[in-house]
Parts: sequence; structure tokens; C-alpha cells
Amino acid sequence: MPDAHQADAAGSRHPRGQQRRPFVRRLVALVFDDPGAGPRIHRRPASLVYGLNDKVPVPSLVPLALQHAMLALTFLIYPVLAATEAGLSARETSAMLSACAMSMGLATILQCARTRFGSGYLAVHIPSPGAIPLAVQALSLGGMGLLAATTFLVGVCQLGMARLVRPLRVLLPPEVCGVAVTMLGVSLAGPALRRALGMEGAAVTPSENALLVSLTTLCLIVGVAVFMPKRVKLFAVFVGACAGWALAGALGAAPAGSADRIAAAAWMALPEVHLPALRLDASLFPLVALLVVMNLVDVLSVTVSLEKMNDADWRRADMRAAQRAVTACGIGNMLNGLSSGFQAGLSSSSVGLAFATQATARVIGIVAGGLIFATAFFPKAIVALTLIPSPVIGGILLYTSAYLVVAGMDLITSRRLSERRVFVVGLSVLAGLSIVFLPLRDQLPDVLKPLFSTPLTVGACSAIALNLLFRIGIAKDAALRLDPSAGAFVAMRDFLERQGDLWGARRDVVAAAIPIAAQALEIIADSGIGGSEVEVRARFDETHLDVEVLYEGEVMEAPKERPSPEALFGDAKEVAAFGAYMLKQLGEHVKFGRAGDRARITLRFDH
Repeated sequence: MPDAHQADAAGSRHPRGQQRRPFVRRLVALVFDDPGAGPRIHRRPASLVYGLNDKVPVPSLVPLALQHAMLALTFLIYPVLAATEAGLSARETSAMLSACAMSMGLATILQCARTRFGSGYLAVHIPSPGAIPLAVQALSLGGMGLLAATTFLVGVCQLGMARLVRPLRVLLPPEVCGVAVTMLGVSLAGPALRRALGMEGAAVTPSENALLVSLTTLCLIVGVAVFMPKRVKLFAVFVGACAGWALAGALGAAPAGSADRIAAAAWMALPEVHLPALRLDASLFPLVALLVVMNLVDVLSVTVSLEKMNDADWRRADMRAAQRAVTACGIGNMLNGLSSGFQAGLSSSSVGLAFATQATARVIGIVAGGLIFATAFFPKAIVALTLIPSPVIGGILLYTSAYLVVAGMDLITSRRLSERRVFVVGLSVLAGLSIVFLPLRDQLPDVLKPLFSTPLTVGACSAIALNLLFRIGIAKDAALRLDPSAGAFVAMRDFLERQGDLWGARRDVVAAAIPIAAQALEIIADSGIGGSEVEVRARFDETHLDVEVLYEGEVMEAPKERPSPEALFGDAKEVAAFGAYMLKQLGEHVKFGRAGDRARITLRFDH
């Protein structure tokens, strides 16, 4: 038997252990135990090789993650361009790239994991090209300290903006999201074509070698993705990139001095991460606000594309996932600010890569994030990846652009388009394309230039504004009075299709509601429990289509068990009960009750 001292010691340790365990549980719950964390339940498309929650074998997992990591790291060219423009030293540029790689890796892991701080989809973080003007101005005005402070401020603003994402759902119906995704593809087309044709910088004429390299890369990616077996499709981009890189080296289309720059970099080194002397400049605040809005539009476009890719029955944007995606972006940019990195956002190119490989498992993104983070300790690898031939990247971006354009069109046509919605889509697409065809950006003040720098920001913002404008005059409720015995089906078809066009309801939901609502009218007429006139009310709120049938008479009651066919030859109450039972079988949400002095049948259809 232990002595009293041992018993007291054990007893004194036990309470402390009990106090620690709840704290640990609370800490774990803060990150993981969110009922809404992770994407909503969906039906996996049959074409996917590895779905969102699938376990990926290591022989496939490593190459798939490596493709995403390599593609993401090639975009480190954006901070290189900003550093070169601002005249940073080689040491400062190297420190910025290392910090950016570490923050990108951590943010990608957080984004892909099933926590309350990430979307849970295969979404990879990359340096944001839209942040180059802010980075150049910040570096010119106040050096690394001002850049770090503004990047940190962008992250804080994104955390605040994340709280507003879910209330914005009414502003983002599928046709608006479709315009954003389409314009995202158009935004990639410009830089993709310039890279593919070798018309970057001072070059004004296409290069035959660059065109040959980009076409080889693109054709191999498409050929492997379309004609090869599923297991080979996983490496479509890897095959195309390797072949394109080899051809570029043979044709002399690789960046000049690549070998010397790679040789000068160290194989392994600890990244130089330090907290700079933070400072802010009020003149940069408007540009920060524009970048936060641009990032929100970009995140929504990428998230919707990933949702649709993972859900065969996709209906509408999951705003909880979008909220978590924006949160992860904010945390990533706060890390970039604290480590003197570069502002980052979600990669639309990784969406195209996921589509090419038909592999969207989140574990791929988690491993890719780990590889991106580890790259910060290998300067030679960072330098080599930023030197991937531009035509090779152009071929990959052309594939991604084509996928996003088609995916956006599919989103737009998933709803019934009324005259109002036709103009929302058409005018927004034209507004986005105006940035491509007209030199409008050069005519604007410097503060507004980032907003008008890509078709995505102009097209998406136009779609949101026009959607708000054209919602004026559209009532959420509509009513119709009719004789239930006079052409119930035709009356309900005309009524619901007309309202469905105005509301932008999905075609399949409206088509499902018409026969069930018509059946309710016919039951009232056949049973004789109602009067000579009934009122039909419809309401739409983006999540449900509700149809109510109001009539003078007794409330129907649906029996729990199936009535016998003889009930059809009984009195009005028995016929009505048989009809009520049939309505319950036809619709998932059917209720019978009373509204004031009239009986009511309520039909609800999930949207």
C-alpha cells in the first residue's frame, strides 16, 4: 500500500491533470471541432480517380503533390519581379522568397485540412500577381517594413471580410459565380498566350521556338488527360511539363543564365526570416482595400470551381466553405507580413491541374503544402523552379484557362435565364472583355488601376452590381387565383415557369414542382372538399421553392398507412385522404394545415 506522502502526491497530480485535459480539449476543439467544418456532403462524380476524402496510395500521392507544389512555386516569379522593380538586393530577394514559400506551405496545409480555418478542398496558395503594384509602391516608399505591414494589414482585413461572406450569398447566385469563373479563365488567357508566344517584356513578335514548346506542352497534357487510362491521367501535367522543359532546353528557349543562377544558390540553408520594423502609410490604404475585394472575388471563383468538380449534384455555392477559405487566406497573409513575405491567394492553375488529373483528394494538397514549406530550406530548388521556361508555364495556363471558361459557362446555364439575368451575364462578360480589348487601365488613376487590371475583377464586380440592380422590382412572393378543375397542369406550368425565370430558379426544381402542385389542385377538384376557386402562392429564397395552395374547406389529413383503392369510391373525406397520402409520396416536404379561415397545402422543394 502506498504511504500517505505518495497518495497525497498522486492526488495532487491528478487534479492538475484534470485541469490540463479540458484545456487541451478546448484547444483542439477551437481548431477542429466545428460541426460545419469541412465541405458539405456531396455525391462524388464518377470521373474522379481520387475524390475529396479518398486515401491516395503513396506511389501516386507523392507525384501528384509534387505537381501541385512545382506549379505553385513557379509563381514565385511575381515577388521576384516586384523585388527587381524596387531594386532589392539578392539577399533581400532570397529572404522574401523563402518567407513566401514557408507561408504558402502552411496556408495550403491549413486550407486543405478539415478545420474551421480552411475550406477543406484541394486549394493551393500562390503569390498573388495583383499584389505586385502594392509591393512595388510599398518597397519604394518604406522598404521591407512597409511591405510587411501592408501585407499583414491585408490579412487582417481578410479575416474581417470572412465574417461577411455568408450574408453575401444572396448577391452570388450561380450566374454571378459563373461570370466570375469564366472571367477567371479569360484573365489567365492573356498571360498564358503571351508566355506561349514568347511575347513577354520587350518582345513584340511571336517566337517560333516558344510556340513550339508551349504547343508541345499543351498537346501532351490534353492527349494524356483525354486518351490515356485513368492512372496515367494523374501525371498529365507532369508529362507535359517535363517534355516541354526538355524541348525548351534543346531549342534554347530556357531563361538566359539559368545554369549560373542555379549554381550560385546554396543546396541547403536556413531561411532568413525576421520581423521587420513595421510601419504603415495611409496613401496605400485604398490599394489595400481593392486587393482585399479582388482576393474575395478570386477565392469565391476558385472555391466554386472546386465545389462543382467534387459534387455531381452541385446546386449553389457553399458559403461556409468560402468563409473558411477567406479565413485561411487571411491567416496566410498575416504570416507573410510577419516574415517579410509576399501577399498570396488561391491558385486557379491548381484547379486546372486537379481537373487534368481527376484527383481532388485533400491529402494531395496537404502533402503539397508540406513540400512547398520544405522548399524554403533548399534555395537551389527555389531558384530552379522560378526558372521553368515561360512557354512551358504558358502551355499549362492555356489548359487551365480553357477548363475555367467552360466551367463558368456551365454554371451560368445551370439556372433559368430571364431577360434580366441575360443582361446581367452578357453585360458583365462584355465589361470584363473590355479590359482585354481596350487600353482602359492606362486612363485611370493609379489607385483604381489594380481593380481594372484583370477581366476577373471588372466582370465579377459588374455582375454583382447588375444583379443587385436587376433585383429591383422582382417580388419574392407571387400569387395566382384559378379554378382547380380548369386545366390545373397548364396553369401551374405557366405560373411556375414564369416565376422561375424571374427568380432564376433551377430548371429541374421548377420541373419537379409543376406536376406535384398540379396534382394538389386536381385532388381538391376531384374530392370536392374545396370551393370553386383556389389561390396558389409561390415563394423563392435561393434555398427553397415553396408553393402553397389555399382553399375554402376542410384540412386534408394524410393517413400513416396506405389507404385501400376502395377509398377512391368513398365520400369526399376518404378521397381527400387518399389524395393527401399520394401527395406525401410524391413530395419530400408536404404539410397540411390552416392559414386563417382557409385550409392550406404547403409544398417545399429544396433548391
